[in-house]
Amino acid sequence: FSSSDWSTPQTLTVTGQGPDEDYDTLYNVVLMPASSSDTNFNGVNAQDLSFVNANSLKANILYAYGSTTGNLTSKSNADSLCNSSKPSGTSQGYAFISFSASEEIRDLPTTAGIDTTLSIKSNSDKLIATNFADMLDASIYMQLSNAGVTSDSWWSFSDSDGSLRSSYNCNNGTSDSNSVTGTRGSGSYISGSWMVRSNQSCDVSYQLLCIAKP
Repeated sequence: FSSSDWSTPQTLTVTGQGPDEDYDTLYNVVLMPASSSDTNFNGVNAQDLSFVNANSLKANILYAYGSTTGNLTSKSNADSLCNSSKPSGTSQGYAFISFSASEEIRDLPTTAGIDTTLSIKSNSDKLIATNFADMLDASIYMQLSNAGVTSDSWWSFSDSDGSLRSSYNCNNGTSDSNSVTGTRGSGSYISGSWMVRSNQSCDVSYQLLCIAKP
């Protein structure tokens, strides 16, 4: 920019290289402070830019089915609910919730054939995690509310690593009693609280979170 074109937008093209791994790669373009003889602009630091270098158009999609009490009757029933509302262009939907020691969120790559190398995105193409393991490391890239998945609480019955929370799972997803509790996640966090927000009585209705394969 010069004194004659300072107010005219200029386009910079950023071309991603790689990525080096078999999944989406996050990176930032760091902009340095401006250097100018005008004291009004000298030293002003523009906002850095964040990008995602996409390895593939394919991704596992996280979405919400609707509200339900803690009584989902069984994993197969919850899977059916999720599959009935799977996003267009996906092949199969599954409940993103832990029901038993052999039916945990972290078991989905085995029980549902989830490809662990693909990134996790919302149906509006917002990146939530770069791969399945990244989603279970107690932090995600974007709040579910900002990704357009859900702004509500959702039943997880899980710890932050996707394992079943004993004693806080609404009797393995079969109880809607107010004397039994289950763990809920939240759409408003990116830390471990996104999956383990608090324990609530199972008669309360929260969202059922789902994941769909491409």
